[in-house]
Amino acid sequence: MFESVSLFPIVLAIIVCFLIHRLIFNKRKYDPPLPPSPGAQIPVIGHFHLLDMDMRQPLKKLRKKCGDIYSLQMGSIPSVVISGYDAVKDGFKIQDLFTDRRYMYVLDKVTRGGKGIGFARNESWKENRRFTLSTLKDFGMGKSILEGEIHEETKYLLEEVGTFEGRSFDPHELLAVHVSNIIFSLVFKGSFKYTDPRFKEMIKMLDENMRSSSGVANFFPWAARIPGDFLGVSKTFSNAEKIYEFCENIIKEHVESYDENCIDDLTSAYIKQIKRFEENGESTTMNYEFLAGLIADLFFAGSETSTTALRWALVFLVEYPEMQERMFSEIEAHVGTSRLPSVKDRTVLTYVEAFYTEILRFCDLAIVGGFHSTPVDVVFRGYTIPANTLVIPDLSSVHSDPKIWGDPETFRPERFLDDSGNIVRRDEFMAFMIGKRSCVGESLARMEMFLFLSALVQNFKFESPPGTEISFAATDGQFGSAHCPKPYKIVAKARL
Repeated sequence: MFESVSLFPIVLAIIVCFLIHRLIFNKRKYDPPLPPSPGAQIPVIGHFHLLDMDMRQPLKKLRKKCGDIYSLQMGSIPSVVISGYDAVKDGFKIQDLFTDRRYMYVLDKVTRGGKGIGFARNESWKENRRFTLSTLKDFGMGKSILEGEIHEETKYLLEEVGTFEGRSFDPHELLAVHVSNIIFSLVFKGSFKYTDPRFKEMIKMLDENMRSSSGVANFFPWAARIPGDFLGVSKTFSNAEKIYEFCENIIKEHVESYDENCIDDLTSAYIKQIKRFEENGESTTMNYEFLAGLIADLFFAGSETSTTALRWALVFLVEYPEMQERMFSEIEAHVGTSRLPSVKDRTVLTYVEAFYTEILRFCDLAIVGGFHSTPVDVVFRGYTIPANTLVIPDLSSVHSDPKIWGDPETFRPERFLDDSGNIVRRDEFMAFMIGKRSCVGESLARMEMFLFLSALVQNFKFESPPGTEISFAATDGQFGSAHCPKPYKIVAKARL
């Protein structure tokens, strides 16, 4: 039927519709005006041709051309990028203008319409975030009472690394299982071994989704329907559904064995809260479907991001052996080798903390701080940002600003230490985002990185495999939901 149909009139119709839409849109005048734009748009794709999977350099060029606040037409979605420390802090913390989430095709599908705190909106986000923060704190997140569980996982990790006896290995799955087990213990009292096929499958699916190009379909939903699934959208949806099934099975087991006198994890605490609302006839946005999304969110945020940071840390230990030895000397002097480093040692193992903090700044795991929005028109720094505009905080512009850091392209942990060797807290450090949409697990992530990293350096010396160079330059280049290192193998030689 379609053999005689020419593509030319179809393409022409698309272009005409786009231009009509732009003419109608541009008739609306704003006072104050919209933020400046980098120039002419290409029909259908807008300014997308100015971007890349690695957003660091394109955003840097656009900021230089347009200023700290500028507009981009990202396919079908009008967007505003906010760059620089002052503007990001003003919009997301001081004025707190952009806490909403905009509808986006792929993100809404994989979160079942914004279930879970990462992409929830309005009251459901507020209520569930409050509950999650308070409950995780009750169960020890960021507190020394969680140290025992992290130490248990650390011991298993050290034993497993030791089994390679100086042979090269990929640390990804080893790190992932032990980091993940910490959040699992808080959320549903679960744990895995790195050889468990179920866990391997979960990590594989998360890794595929993190590296997938399916996010492009957020801006071009029609592209997801092109035969061949060249963006990997169908695969992303399938992986998300399997992860949801895993989370739903956890909830089912908890409901079947529920005991109101034994509330020892977030899932059972959530079930108790739902039952309390039901008994009192109170309205709530909390429900089992949202709980499944919440577990999935915490699994992703509490495993993949911390694992990625530790993978980068091993890369920099190898690239800068003098820093690795300085960390070991600090550990040897203040902790010794007969016990694992503890949370209380953070005051004396300051170079360890400065090292992993510099990892987070330098590597920019989150080049942009998520996709935000506002439900109403707002005026911000002399510009109008219309309702339902996608608002993107450019965190890379903050972490790479020479006015703030002096030599941002140099990896230098000392920038987080004062002249006496004490840790310096920098407001310009935004690796966990700022404001009400900041990462709920920041304190847990910091504790995990400190304890795992210090124990690894205490027990092993990390090197490149023979004939291979492990460095930032050699492993840089994987972009998706996070900025990850390319897969690599490493050698761990026992110190003791």
